[in-house]
Amino acid sequence: MEITKSELCKIILNKQRITNLSARPLKICSELNGFQTQTDNTMLEQAFAVRTKLEAFQQKEWRDELVRCWSIRGQLHVFPREEIPLYLHKGRSIGLRDVDDIRTDIYLKEDEKRAYADLILDKLNQKSRTLDELKEITAAAGLQKEAERSVFNPWGGLIRYLIETGQVYQRYSNREYARLDKFEPWEKEEAELLIVRRYFENYGPCTAEDARIYFKRRKRVVQNWMEKLNLEEVIVDGVSKYGLNIDYDADKLPDLLLLSGFDPLLIGYERGNNPFVEPEYAREIFGYSGLIRPSILVGGRIVGTWRFVAGKPKMNIFAELTKAELERIENFLHNLERQ
Repeated sequence: MEITKSELCKIILNKQRITNLSARPLKICSELNGFQTQTDNTMLEQAFAVRTKLEAFQQKEWRDELVRCWSIRGQLHVFPREEIPLYLHKGRSIGLRDVDDIRTDIYLKEDEKRAYADLILDKLNQKSRTLDELKEITAAAGLQKEAERSVFNPWGGLIRYLIETGQVYQRYSNREYARLDKFEPWEKEEAELLIVRRYFENYGPCTAEDARIYFKRRKRVVQNWMEKLNLEEVIVDGVSKYGLNIDYDADKLPDLLLLSGFDPLLIGYERGNNPFVEPEYAREIFGYSGLIRPSILVGGRIVGTWRFVAGKPKMNIFAELTKAELERIENFLHNLERQ
């Protein structure tokens, strides 16, 4: 079946809950395989805000059910705590760097790391702890400042090893670390197929190359997954794209939305062929170092980037705007000034 690019964008926006808001933020998070994040939760809140009905978003309880954990592409994500066994399934690669594993690294020997791991686990058996509290505990036990780069590395460290082996988890709401009980990881094939199914159902229609980049896996692996799913095919500008349970009746586009830097609309597709990003503006959004800038979605395309300045969004418009797009932005800024 052939569809236009505009129809494709409407289908994806509906599936990703941007034009189909949900009252269940945890379900949204699961459907989209969690949200990639960094050290600061501020931008991540925006990913929930643009997909969740206001009353549900303003409630606080659901945030207590979320955890911060490394998952897809080895990147830090936020997802529901009950799905830890899914994302930390059997056969998953961990500890690609020595510093993110229990083995010896340039700061500590393996037996030293095991001793600090046992200490951390013992203290977490008593109660949950903040990062600063764990640093104080290990420092009191003799951990030197330089060696903190092994235990509490900004991109992982020993604490990451404890999380990825299902012994510890970090809460999203208060950032505390806690002991994980009864960890029973899923079988690899079952887990991977569910995660891949979610991708094609909620990010699709998309290409095999989109999926390869999203999962950071070899083309043959992705093809094997696709062969096991009953995918629907659509043709957009001569290119085959695949999805599940495609809603061809989706017909809405948003007026204006501020997307977080790692929003699924930005990371779910090949950068040069993202349906919401015109190729000539890709470098404005996707930096060379892996940085993805928070972006402004008007209708069905990204027209600029934004950042917080003194608590207010400051816009950088790089696209040539239509009259309708300009009016949407002016109305947005006018309403913002009145708040």
